[in-house]
Amino acid sequence: MTCWAAKRLEGTEEDWVMQVAVTGATGFLGRNVVLALERMGQSVKTISRKEVDLLDAESIAGAIEGADVVIHLAANVGGVGYLRENLVAAFFDNFRMGLNVVNACLQTRPRRLVLAGTPCSYAENCKLPLTESDLLTGLPSGDTGSYGLAKISVSLAANALCLSAGIDVATVIPSNLYGPYDRFNTTTSHVVAALITKALSTPDNGSFSVWGDGKATRDFVFVEDVAEAIAHSAVREEPFQGAMFNLGKGVETSIAEIAHTIAKVVGRGISPSFDITRPVGYSRRVSSIDLASTLVGYRPKTSLEEGVARTVAWLRDTEANRT
Repeated sequence: MTCWAAKRLEGTEEDWVMQVAVTGATGFLGRNVVLALERMGQSVKTISRKEVDLLDAESIAGAIEGADVVIHLAANVGGVGYLRENLVAAFFDNFRMGLNVVNACLQTRPRRLVLAGTPCSYAENCKLPLTESDLLTGLPSGDTGSYGLAKISVSLAANALCLSAGIDVATVIPSNLYGPYDRFNTTTSHVVAALITKALSTPDNGSFSVWGDGKATRDFVFVEDVAEAIAHSAVREEPFQGAMFNLGKGVETSIAEIAHTIAKVVGRGISPSFDITRPVGYSRRVSSIDLASTLVGYRPKTSLEEGVARTVAWLRDTEANRT
């Protein structure tokens, strides 16, 4: 088994420098987790699907060899529309990638494996707020069900196989993420990124389309808050022993509220218009973050308006630098 620490890290909150391998390191959450780890002074090995075939366990094993911690963030995922149109791929791609990471860890024996789960793994009829003890009370269903089933299946496999091999396991379950490095388009992006994309391309005093009537709710959380929690979870000394815990804001926010917030931040007199003919997924979603608070001291600090403003500013700067 690889050692728990490579060297002592002076003058920081974390005592040790870890060798941390991150799959999906060039993706939305992955980029933010890598930045959080680097801010902490950790040694990061980035793994992307362009460099490593995540559908091949041997390739993954070679990439993570020597890592103290493996964080598996790579996924085939998008918004509700994307998942509805790619039900089969959403299951098999994510299931196979996850199992291959588990298999690779069994070969290389890192100290810990951190998996990214999803609220889509909760059954549709779970009471709110979503609480981890309800994760296995029913099967995920609907447009996002195949993705949710794949992710929870991988976590269960990891707990069964890795824990018995002496590899600690944790599954973090981010809620509706938004922020820098998301895919800003209207096809595969998350809801906030899609709405920001629409809003920025809307002419002055115009309107941008929002799917549904705006009454559906989600638990929107700024990606940097979640990334910091994942980074600290990866290198903490105490074992998780297979714990699965939500990383959300713990606040129920309507699609209408987020759309109006985006319109306010973008300015120029634009406003949302609601298309009730389009799908919205679950009518309500919000996660309890009590367990994460207890386990890792998780307290998301970024308000909705601040997070949207920072995201819009980042996107504008990024696009300006491309020209």
